Amino acid sequence: MRRLGRILAVEDLLWAGWLAILRPASGGLFLEGGWVSGFLALAAAGFWGAALLGERGQARRTGGPLLMSLGMCAIMIDAGLKQLEAPIELRIAHTLAVVVLGAVAAWQHQATRGGAWLHAPRWLRRALSWPFVMVLADMFSGMLEALAAPNAWTSGWSGEQLFTLGFVFVVALPVIFAFFVVAPRKTACPEVHVTTTTWTWRYLWAVATALFGTLVLGAS
Repeated sequence: MRRLGRILAVEDLLWAGWLAILRPASGGLFLEGGWVSGFLALAAAGFWGAALLGERGQARRTGGPLLMSLGMCAIMIDAGLKQLEAPIELRIAHTLAVVVLGAVAAWQHQATRGGAWLHAPRWLRRALSWPFVMVLADMFSGMLEALAAPNAWTSGWSGEQLFTLGFVFVVALPVIFAFFVVAPRKTACPEVHVTTTTWTWRYLWAVATALFGTLVLGAS
């Protein structure tokens, strides 16, 4: 149990609950319109706050994960506004805000060499980032369903299907996991050091829980 606790953080357990139970029950909420799309936009906005805050003496952020995370936030907020059928003025304001905040984030990153001008404790940055992490769990499960549809597991095995599934789980999904999990969490809490081996185990955990939700609960 102690070794498992070193591999899986609270976010991984929350992901597991969403992927294995809540996502199959909800059928995918966040791009269906209504208040949940509003939650998507607010969750992404909260992550912007977490990404712009830091902690005194913390490890420096790297530019790649920061760019990936904030780009994902911008895309998610825009998707949420579209689903809410927000007025064009609001979407233009969002675009301008992304440009301004992106410039501020880049300036801060260069001026502080990966640090931050404003400081906040880790618990606050994690709290701001958790809703967005849950949104990305929903998106990750949807990507898995799209790339490895359940009928691929029940219609017999051919060389083409084996190659496709291998490509999905060895190439495509690890890249998506890097965008949806590794980059946001390293951006929110850069002082938490996680090895590549640990991230690999977390990826396998996410895939296992997503497959359980899709193939077992989703099929029932």
